[in-house]
Amino acid sequence: MRFNSIPFILLLLAGILFCNSCNRTPYYGPDIYVPDTTFKVVGYLSTGNFDKIDALELDKLTYLNIAFANPDADGNLVAELNADIKPVVQKGHDLNLKVFISLAGGGRPDTVIWNNLLKPENRSAFIKKLVAYVEENNLDGVDVDIEGNLLPYLDNNYNPFVLELRKALHAKGKGITAALGAVGFHEAVGQEALEAYDFINVMVYDKTGIWRPHDIGPHSPYSYATDAIKFWTIDRKIPPERITLGVPFYGFDFTPPARYISYAEIIRENKGYAYHDSVGTRYYYNGIPTMVKKTELAKKTLGGVMIWEIAYDTTGDLSLMKALYQTLEAGNCQVRTFFRDEDGDGFGDMSRPIQACEAPEGYVANMDDRDDKNPRVH
Repeated sequence: MRFNSIPFILLLLAGILFCNSCNRTPYYGPDIYVPDTTFKVVGYLSTGNFDKIDALELDKLTYLNIAFANPDADGNLVAELNADIKPVVQKGHDLNLKVFISLAGGGRPDTVIWNNLLKPENRSAFIKKLVAYVEENNLDGVDVDIEGNLLPYLDNNYNPFVLELRKALHAKGKGITAALGAVGFHEAVGQEALEAYDFINVMVYDKTGIWRPHDIGPHSPYSYATDAIKFWTIDRKIPPERITLGVPFYGFDFTPPARYISYAEIIRENKGYAYHDSVGTRYYYNGIPTMVKKTELAKKTLGGVMIWEIAYDTTGDLSLMKALYQTLEAGNCQVRTFFRDEDGDGFGDMSRPIQACEAPEGYVANMDDRDDKNPRVH
């Protein structure tokens, strides 16, 4: 009996074609995402602070990023603390915010899981589950916060993951953003990934911190913001409208044992600390004047501001969120801080500031009143 080689060759070719198609990016459909060209105010909220949400000024945001969610070994996304994010998503949507889920986060220990899921043979299945999570929870997009401690373990899989995730999300009309460092990032992040993001939240803080006990000082000075703008818009050639400037609502207490400290806790100790960026060599943070100055910088040169994290703010007139929002609302002018003068003695109450172009009625430029109910005391 003679061997007919033609069917064998056809089967071999079919097998080769099939195998070659295994690693191809699936067709997700046309890109229907509508770019957001407005000025953005992005606030991160960790799942551990969901209980504070009713006290937060969410209405002053345009984006709410829920931090964080990570995959299990099977690629199913799980919010930290197993939090139910749906009520928070609904609160954001009730205020017309776009709500994103932020992936990974700093200090991730699950490097093996992430590395495995981003491999070519697993990537598409993982992305399918990510998109399903977004749709199930009525989210508006995904924020990729894969940071330096995790990036070295991802081999060359970060960029293909970002490019394919963009296609999958944009086919659903959903957005994709990233959180990346102020003046550098791991070499695993390529230019093609940077250009794939709808916009990038630049983390302009943690220049130093409690992990550097011999480098005590400001962790988010104004000069760091100008350095970051140069790096991203000139060195990396990302259009400025696709950059948001990250600002901190927290600081560091370098008193041993050193720790993170919220802005709210700092000014509970002394309201006057709201107008400083440090207290001796103990606290380093951003007070109201620096927050106003950074917001003005972003307003003039970039596409938005970003906050880590909104739950660390105080309530009332000394709120950093309020100062940020009033600075944006003031328009194109040199924004100044004025203080309520309720007793009309020409001296203002430092605990009742407002950011504006000109002093509103009942406000003055100084904050020297110690009793704004008594015109004879200042």
